[in-house]
Amino acid sequence: MSLSYSRLRQLHFRMSLADQFRGMGRTMIIMLGFLGATGLLVVAEMLTVLANGLMALTYPHTAPVERLGVVLSWQLVTLGLLWSLRRVMFMQEADSFLAVLPIPERAVWRADLLIAMQCYSILWLPLTWLLYTLWRYLPPQQALLACVSYLVMIGSGLVLNLLLLRGAYRRAGMMALPLLTLMVMRPQSAAGAFALLGVALLAVIAAVRMQPSRPTVSLPPGHARACFERIAVASALVLPVSLHALRESLIVRGACLLGAWAMAMALLAGHAPSMGLATALLIGLSAMASATLYRLPALIRSTVLSRLDFLIGHRRFRWRVTLFAATMPTALFTICMGATWATASHALPVAASDAVLPSYLLYFYAGLFVLGALGATWTRDVMRWLIPAVHFSLTLVLLMATLT
Repeated sequence: MSLSYSRLRQLHFRMSLADQFRGMGRTMIIMLGFLGATGLLVVAEMLTVLANGLMALTYPHTAPVERLGVVLSWQLVTLGLLWSLRRVMFMQEADSFLAVLPIPERAVWRADLLIAMQCYSILWLPLTWLLYTLWRYLPPQQALLACVSYLVMIGSGLVLNLLLLRGAYRRAGMMALPLLTLMVMRPQSAAGAFALLGVALLAVIAAVRMQPSRPTVSLPPGHARACFERIAVASALVLPVSLHALRESLIVRGACLLGAWAMAMALLAGHAPSMGLATALLIGLSAMASATLYRLPALIRSTVLSRLDFLIGHRRFRWRVTLFAATMPTALFTICMGATWATASHALPVAASDAVLPSYLLYFYAGLFVLGALGATWTRDVMRWLIPAVHFSLTLVLLMATLT
């Protein structure tokens, strides 16, 4: 029995995921058993809320800025998800071996698309609910036009993500054209829908057939890097080492934070202002900021000390590394919490003041951030699963109290 390239990629993807997430299924079953049927109902309610946020793309009164939030939220969430699984998706450990094989580009595209659609996993649930809502509450013609819009957003976004992860930035720029078109216009007739599909099809053909760009020649450093070098020395080399060694991890965390914020903008566009919506946004965005950033201090510290182990004997070097490794994620967490409070304030009714928002939630998630940062430094193995489980459980309980 011969093994095709697509089948090989599928087998590698499934075996790698089974090995990487071993034990997580047991944890999820225990947590759902602890929370009971109410937890399942809240998860279903959260997926419904996400679907209703995506519905804002079909509303005639939605402003271009709000449409931008809907498209950007979907794009950032899916890009962050695929980025976190890119090593498993593309078999990066076997790149040097696969590069010498005569594999057609069509087979590579087929395998990439199939695996990327599997990576979306739970994201297909709100999309399924969205399709059900469209065809139940809208006339058939309007529902079909709305499905065209979402088809362009999902399909173009999927190809754009794959091109970005493959490093084909010029070809990815072509795929941004249908998304930009979708941000500024909503097809209101068959002609508009065919025009949008035509733009997306032409962009796909141009992106696939475009020749790869030539490697750029790096320019010698100039005087503009003097300021960065002074900051690097002042931070005990924490800034350059962390940016270089943890570049992928920082990009994934940034994509998660931006995706959560853009999704909040989409929910604001698709729902009327209310106290419940403001509190839910405050809980969700605070939980995302705390869960995304609490491991950064320990991660930066261990990376810098392992890369610069020859400087550990230097006087006060370890103390300075610890100080700057904790300062930068804490400053970023503070900025995220300020943006969270501002976003939740916009979800309040017009006559309400932001003083009615429960400020104890900020202190609660700040305490979780500090506890997680200290736990990841002292008992890293235990806190690797305990702190995420605490984040998920307590956030689910708070959302249950808010939504009910």
